Amino acid sequence: MGDAASKLAAWLTDTIPPSDRAALMALYRSTGGESWSKRDNWGSDAPLCDWWGVGVNDGGLVESLDLENNNLTGSIPPKLGRLTDLMFLNLEGNNLTGTIPPELGRLSNLGGLGLGNNDLTGSIPPELGRLSSLKVLRLFDNRLTGTIPSELGGLADLELLCLRNNDLTSTIPRELGGLAALGLLDLGSNQLTGSIPGELGGLANLWWLDLSDNDLTGAIPGELGGLANLWWLDLSDNDLTGAIPGELGGLANLKLLDLGSNQLTGSIPVELGRLANLERLRLSDNDLTGAIPVELGGLANLEWLWLGRNQLTGSIPVELGRLANLERLRLSDNNLTGAIPRELGGLANLEWLWLGRNQLTGSIPGELGGLANLKQLDLRNNDLKGPIPSELGDLAKL
Repeated sequence: MGDAASKLAAWLTDTIPPSDRAALMALYRSTGGESWSKRDNWGSDAPLCDWWGVGVNDGGLVESLDLENNNLTGSIPPKLGRLTDLMFLNLEGNNLTGTIPPELGRLSNLGGLGLGNNDLTGSIPPELGRLSSLKVLRLFDNRLTGTIPSELGGLADLELLCLRNNDLTSTIPRELGGLAALGLLDLGSNQLTGSIPGELGGLANLWWLDLSDNDLTGAIPGELGGLANLWWLDLSDNDLTGAIPGELGGLANLKLLDLGSNQLTGSIPVELGRLANLERLRLSDNDLTGAIPVELGGLANLEWLWLGRNQLTGSIPVELGRLANLERLRLSDNNLTGAIPRELGGLANLEWLWLGRNQLTGSIPGELGGLANLKQLDLRNNDLKGPIPSELGDLAKL
């Protein structure tokens, strides 16, 4: 090697911060770097900014590391906690195993941490609660166990928290109700127990709340009705009991309300008829009683209405025939009586109509034959009389 080349190599080596370079090489060795999908310049004397997925600041220190979907295997090395200027770390979509190093809690400048869609195990380190600059924490689709650390409730700038599809247990920490900046909270598909903290109703900026597919018990807190910006509320597939709070009718921006597959009792609140922006309403698979509120016929944007598998009584409101955007209507497996409203034949966008296993009487309205988009029709196990209307045509075979 000539003098000029030697001087260049020496200069390049000197400009690479030793601690940052060592931390990156620890990651490379720990996660099978030789088998990464992309690894340009890793381990070379090239400036760190030329290493695949590495970004540096004006001082040459690593400020971002993005190796998403890059075939990383093995464990995350604790030495990553030495990247003191790191602001963004994304290792999602790989095959990482082992635990999340508590040393990551030293990354005081970190704004985004994405470790989702791996095979990480162990608990969530409470040390992550020290990441005072953190805005995004994504640990979804792993095999994490243990509790949700209450320390996460101290992340004042956190805007997105996604822990979905793990094996987390215990209760939802009340401290999460102090995350004033939080917009998205997804804790679905875990094994969480206990009741839903009423403190979550104080998350003024929250627009997404998903606690579905857990083992939550107790009543739905009426405080959730104060989440003025919420447009997604999914509490389905739990063991929630008690009545549906009428306060939920105050969620003016709500587009999805799914309370299905619980043990809810009482009647459907008429206040839900105030949810003018609602597109999907699922209350099926509960123990709800009483009549279907006629007020639901005013939900002009509704596309799905699922009330099946309850103990609802009374007749089907003719007002449901006003739901011009309705695509799926499921009222099956209740104790509904009376005739099938001919007004349902005006639901031009309807694809599913499930009214089976009730106590409906009278004849099948010929107007149903006008449902040109209908793909599924279930009228079984009722007390309907008379012939099948000729207007139904092939619909009779559905």
